[in-house]
Amino acid sequence: MKAILWIIGSIGTVVIAIVFLFIYEMTPDASKETKAEAMGEEYIQKHFEGKAEVYDVLYDNMGNHEFDYAAKVTHKSTGVDFLIYQARDSGKVKDTYAKSFYENQIEKDLQPFVSGMEGVVSHLVHIPDVPVEYQGEDELPEFKDLNLVPSVIIDLNREARDDDKETLEGLFVFMKENLEIERGSGRFVYDPSSGDETLDMSY
Repeated sequence: MKAILWIIGSIGTVVIAIVFLFIYEMTPDASKETKAEAMGEEYIQKHFEGKAEVYDVLYDNMGNHEFDYAAKVTHKSTGVDFLIYQARDSGKVKDTYAKSFYENQIEKDLQPFVSGMEGVVSHLVHIPDVPVEYQGEDELPEFKDLNLVPSVIIDLNREARDDDKETLEGLFVFMKENLEIERGSGRFVYDPSSGDETLDMSY
């Protein structure tokens, strides 16, 4: 009986330790948040001439980004939200303004097409390859002059349909003819309850 109680107690101790470790890992460090905010403010003064402001701090506790903490910033003129952070590997301070600016621009430009689709929950644009020379710059060239390749992700609250491929091809035609985007890709993400796989295409 004592052995059983000892085993149960040991298991309970391990479980409690794991829970506390999980909570610790998920909780941001206040001093590091303050440091990230100060870093963002300094970067803004140096590169954006004070035309942006820090409004929060992002803590990446899942390892999804190349940073642990980032200043969440909004540009006062364009209204674009972006991040300023110190890269975990290189230690270099970077920003995502150009990337966020172009993504927001394309999302707005796609609205006329997306609003005509049925079952759209949201549409997002992802641009993976904005040139590094636009770090710290808010005077940016036209998107069409950079030859970037955006990816459009459209979440749908419905199941797949037979004409979805045709609809996605229509999106590509719209991007090419109206937005002058020569290359790109698209994805339809269906309602999880449908069991349908995503539809991925590129042009």
